[in-house]
Amino acid sequence: MKKKLIIIGSVIVGLLLFCTFVMPHMILLFDRQDPVADEYAYSDVFYNEYDEVRAHLADKVEELKSLGYNPTLQSHAIDESDGLYIDTIYVPSKGEQTNLIVLTTGVHGIEGYIGSVMLDVFWDEVYTELKADNTGVLVVANVNPYGMKYHRRYNENNVDLNRNFILDWSAHDMTVNKDYPKCDEFLGPQGAMGNIFWHEAGFYGSLIGQVLTNGADTISNALLGGQYEYAEGVYYGGDGDEASTTFLKGVFKETLSGEYENVVHIDIHSGYGPRYNMVIFNSVFDTMTEAETKELFGYDTIIAIDSEDFYPTTGDTTDFYYRLKEQMQSDKSLFSTCFEFGTIGDSFIDSIISMKYTIEENQNHWYPSSDKVTNEIIKERYQELFYPTEKKWREKTVEDFKKACEGVLKAKLMD
Repeated sequence: MKKKLIIIGSVIVGLLLFCTFVMPHMILLFDRQDPVADEYAYSDVFYNEYDEVRAHLADKVEELKSLGYNPTLQSHAIDESDGLYIDTIYVPSKGEQTNLIVLTTGVHGIEGYIGSVMLDVFWDEVYTELKADNTGVLVVANVNPYGMKYHRRYNENNVDLNRNFILDWSAHDMTVNKDYPKCDEFLGPQGAMGNIFWHEAGFYGSLIGQVLTNGADTISNALLGGQYEYAEGVYYGGDGDEASTTFLKGVFKETLSGEYENVVHIDIHSGYGPRYNMVIFNSVFDTMTEAETKELFGYDTIIAIDSEDFYPTTGDTTDFYYRLKEQMQSDKSLFSTCFEFGTIGDSFIDSIISMKYTIEENQNHWYPSSDKVTNEIIKERYQELFYPTEKKWREKTVEDFKKACEGVLKAKLMD
């Protein structure tokens, strides 16, 4: 009997040691993304650093000048000491000021990298086909420069800028998200992560407990809508305008009071939706149905107000644009939408994985792990959530963006 206990004890100790010291490295190998391919569509502009994106933007402006256009590049400081700037490019129409295309990237900082690539696709393959005589273009790039530089969704104050576009803060209900307080202990950072293997087991155990206590819908609602009470939590919308928000609100106001008759706004994001499809996600203030939008744009992956997958958010850019137009009583024609490149996927399991990666990154931001392997795993997972390295994914983003732009602009630009 004693011998059996010794054997059993040795096996248990061995398993514990294996799980503690070997499994984290196996998890890292499993989670590590594919090496970046040498050749694929626009491979030379899939940058990984904020300064690279900004330098390339300046080079692109010079290229546009050489092609006979008249672009103006301006840099607007968010934090000069940290080298954080929002960059704008304005190319006026050559004649009548009929249409203004507004492109915004990097509202969620880390998503600015795929946004930067799509700007190249726009200039090279979409803009050249447009009627420049009556159409101007305004690009607002790197809206969240802190998030871009440090590869976070959130800004320097942990604010999700796409939940920060509130029309009137004095009238805004900070407790609008009734479900988040029920889940804060699960969603919010509670301390530094230890061994990643044991963390995994603990996470899924806590998730089961949350589902049994509050239900799966409660967690989903807590995450998607934005929240305004927990400054260290995920999807925190802030308690007033952030510097980037103030700037972009001013830009929107100028476009609605300027000379152009028709404004078409595309906000470029990544993360939500099926892995190999870009979703056109319309505002709650756009009245077109999913079927109508598909037919009008000639594009199949649509989420409109009547779509099963539609979910309302508080404080996003597209909704704000429409509300601002109403408040200003502007007579401009406006269409504002979001282009969202799916990364992880849209199944139930994919949504759990996406939530998990989001919670882990935020926890590690506030309470950095002392374990090198844990930090590397979290970094790899967060990159995959917004900016995959896979060649197939990157080539499909280019294909979808071109097709969606062509459909939207053909339908929404005036002659």
